[in-house]
Amino acid sequence: MKSLYLFSALVSGALVITGCVSTEKDETVFSPLVFVPGLGMSALQVDVVDSDGESIQFDFLVPSMTPVELLPGSAPSALAYSIESGLPESSVDQVADWMALDIDAEGIARNRPGVTAQPVSVGENFGLECPRYVPMVDALETFGWIANVNAYCAPFDYRFTPGSNSFVSDFVTLVERVVDASSGAKAAVACHSQGCLMAYHALRTIDAEWINEHVVFLFGFAGQFSGCSDCLLWAAQTGWSWDPNAPDATPVDRTWVGEMALGLQESVYGQEVLYRLGGRNYQAMDSARLLVDVGAASMARAQDRYALGKQQWFLQGSELRQPLGVPTRFVFGNGIPTTYGYDLNGSNMVELQTDGDGGDSQWMNQAPLRWTADVDCDVLEIPGVGHMEIVTNGVALAALASVSTSEGKECLRG
Repeated sequence: MKSLYLFSALVSGALVITGCVSTEKDETVFSPLVFVPGLGMSALQVDVVDSDGESIQFDFLVPSMTPVELLPGSAPSALAYSIESGLPESSVDQVADWMALDIDAEGIARNRPGVTAQPVSVGENFGLECPRYVPMVDALETFGWIANVNAYCAPFDYRFTPGSNSFVSDFVTLVERVVDASSGAKAAVACHSQGCLMAYHALRTIDAEWINEHVVFLFGFAGQFSGCSDCLLWAAQTGWSWDPNAPDATPVDRTWVGEMALGLQESVYGQEVLYRLGGRNYQAMDSARLLVDVGAASMARAQDRYALGKQQWFLQGSELRQPLGVPTRFVFGNGIPTTYGYDLNGSNMVELQTDGDGGDSQWMNQAPLRWTADVDCDVLEIPGVGHMEIVTNGVALAALASVSTSEGKECLRG
């Protein structure tokens, strides 16, 4: 088979892939699809018992993560979306505090007292659960994947690290339902960014026999597998704002451990200097010290507990180089200047940049090279494609379809 680099992308409004997919809608997709979204792109249902003992329930989407045109319904902003779903206008200013996590002396992260959060639903309504990916699932109709028919979203509480939320149990329930509805056809698991780490954790920790019976392959779009170097700065910043364009706001709250407590993998970043502060250089091995030095001691405690380098499921691939029990395929973009860290000295913060996809550096995206079964077969780089654009890129989606129709046997590169 020729390399996917030779495949055409969008022709007359339809995706074309040499020898596999015609310009007409293809109904021959083998595997039902379960998709795991990236950081902050799951819609959460939040339940709060306030100081007066009253119960408040509303839906929440991170303001900076979902473009207004993709918000469910006709909401003109993430704030309006929450208000329309039940948030009292008098409580708007309390939401940031409700969504923050408490990190105790042992580094354990928990919801604030009286607060619970969970996905609005799992695998029931793609557009409501994961609105940021509606353009992706719309594009997948070309290959025969239809939202809520044989393509489903598996949202999760992104504030927490793998194994610290309900994702694994929700994933098992959804996949079993999907497989039953497909007359026993195994599910293809696709993922984007942080969602790939959640899916990877699940496939490492769920019973291997169950995986073999229910999952045909894992396909990652710009998967984030190694700790997020530039995300460490978030722990020292203000946090999210209802205004997605607020100049001082960051995408997430400084207490959310989902990215910032994972640590950084020396096997990926090597000896690169990722931060500079007060004349001191910080490499991947120094991430906990950096958190302390920028005033984020609670996140440093969380990293001591949740760092990937301390998790056996992660070390199986990173150190022991054991492939997953199912075929794995990964696509990511490169060729775009990408921030991987910061020089914090002086009054101006200077970005440290390398090659990547504008969201993840190429170092992060190449982490699976340590544990994939066949690098030449399993990994495809697509020049000039951004971190979010990868999920609607014609070559990337054609690759997913190709792997699916071959039951996970098709290589990404010939």
